[in-house]
Amino acid sequence: MRKRNGIPIDIPGARNQAPMVKTKKPSEYNQYNVYVTMYKCDGGQKIWTMVPLMHPDFKELKKAGYRITEKWDKREATA
Repeated sequence: MRKRNGIPIDIPGARNQAPMVKTKKPSEYNQYNVYVTMYKCDGGQKIWTMVPLMHPDFKELKKAGYRITEKWDKREATA
C-alpha cells in the first residue's frame, strides 16, 4: 500500500492477492429442504437453534422442551 503525505492510499492493483479457498458443502446439505427455527428459555435466556425437520436431532430437541417458532423451506429462503 502506497502512502502520500503519511496517508495510506488504497490502490486495488497493489493489494496482495487473497488465496483461493475451495469450499465444500456437507454431504447432507441437499438431503434436507424443510427447516424449523426453535427456541427454549433456560435460566432467563432464550436459546435459538435451526434444525432440519426430518433430522433425528429435531425429535430430541422437542423432547428437551424446545418450541417451534417458524417452519421454512430452504429453497424459498435462498432464492
